[in-house]
Amino acid sequence: MKININEIPPQGLELEEIESAQALDIERSDIEFTKDVLIKVRIKREYDSLRIHLDIESEISFSCARCLEDESKIFAQHIDIIKDAKEERIIDLTQIAREEIIFSYPDKLLCKEDCKGLCPQCGRNRNVHTCRCDAPLGSLGIHIDRLDN
Repeated sequence: MKININEIPPQGLELEEIESAQALDIERSDIEFTKDVLIKVRIKREYDSLRIHLDIESEISFSCARCLEDESKIFAQHIDIIKDAKEERIIDLTQIAREEIIFSYPDKLLCKEDCKGLCPQCGRNRNVHTCRCDAPLGSLGIHIDRLDN
């Protein structure tokens, strides 16, 4: 979606484009886009700068970094950018959207913010099952008898 800056009307311009994740080259080994990426753009020229508003939406599939469960979520980004337009005549909005998508990836992908993860001792998913691995031995009903020979 390349735009000649001089062709932007005074009231601004609204555009919409659908791209595949492969065409945008935005997939990572831990993130799969299960739907095409919808990019909505509002762009307005203000003196020597451009005010760009991007709405990006798709759906992603991933494994939770804590509990390892497969998850899918709506991927939505709302981005406002002001770019200097003094030296540019053509602006590539698809490239700007691509960069913003990549910059917005979280360090850890979680199924939910308060994901409890896996128990390090028994491996159970703490979101689904309650394990007693962290409980003191006495509360589990275990009694240790000493055997003296």
